Amino acid sequence: MLNILLLLGFILPTAISNNLEGKWTTGLDNTIVEITTNYGVLTGKITDSDDKKLIGITVIKTVVKNKNGTYSCEIYDPKLKKYFDATLESLQDGKLKVKATCCLGFFSETYFWQRM
Repeated sequence: MLNILLLLGFILPTAISNNLEGKWTTGLDNTIVEITTNYGVLTGKITDSDDKKLIGITVIKTVVKNKNGTYSCEIYDPKLKKYFDATLESLQDGKLKVKATCCLGFFSETYFWQRM
């Protein structure tokens, strides 16, 4: 029984993060963000873009799973050179809903990234 519980302890965190992991096209400047898990931490980096100086930038960090199945994180805006609070929600149609919030929650923008 203990072996099963230990095995589930390793499998479940991976299964939880797999719905975000992968390559996503943002719809802006042919930009592709790859979300990966390293040492149990999800991050998203730009791997391709028409704007070559953006490649390699970490745009998603401090990802935490919420009870409702969404994820809270910080997302980077390369134009403003600043991180903002955001939520990520994996949708059934292969899209990722990215909602960035600034100014104490008064302003937000929502984007839909497509899984590649």
